[in-house]
Amino acid sequence: MLVLYKKELNYYLNNPIGYIVIIIFSVFANFLFVKDIFLIGSASMRPLFTLLPWLFLIFIPALAMRIFAEEKRSNTIEVLLTLPISEAEIVLAKFFALLSLVILSLILMLALPISLGLFTKVYYPEIIIGFFGEILFAASVIGLSLFFSNKTKNQIIAFLTSTILTFFILVLSTEFLSTVLPKFIQDFLSYFTPLYHLQNFIKGVLDFRSVFYFVSLIFVLLFLTIVDLEKRD
Repeated sequence: MLVLYKKELNYYLNNPIGYIVIIIFSVFANFLFVKDIFLIGSASMRPLFTLLPWLFLIFIPALAMRIFAEEKRSNTIEVLLTLPISEAEIVLAKFFALLSLVILSLILMLALPISLGLFTKVYYPEIIIGFFGEILFAASVIGLSLFFSNKTKNQIIAFLTSTILTFFILVLSTEFLSTVLPKFIQDFLSYFTPLYHLQNFIKGVLDFRSVFYFVSLIFVLLFLTIVDLEKRD
């Protein structure tokens, strides 16, 4: 499993596309943070943490679209399944490789707000909890993207399906649906969305119910991917 994890991680770190995606994400995130500083005159990361899921909407499916689809297109998936590792280890190795890249991107993004702490007041516990919440949210999107990448040989289809479903999930947590659905139905649906539970972390509140929600969601998505991969054995 460790060998496969390193192989997947090295693919992105030795590939210009991996660096381009990570740098673009970090530049956009830092731009949004700086923009909020000038607009609201505050170094709080809450506005940025609120916008990050919408960046993940494109960033994570773009990274994950090839993770299984390319293996199937080139028929290397058959070779992978003959190795002395289980389907669960294959999925977990790919999952943690992508999660490591996302964490690296978030660390690069945090460089600017942390450096600003040298000149202005920054509430670090709120940043740490928000950072943790964003990792959990990103892990959920990775799980979803892995599942759809495993469903097709076409990277574009994997990207579009992951992006569209993630967008739909994000919209469920916004006020947009209040125009077409009664508010009590929207409130009920939004409670089961990742964005709803992310709000606790953004506010600097470590709610273990939200932690349990994300861990359960990630487990279910990875389990479904493993089961689907086993069917092709």
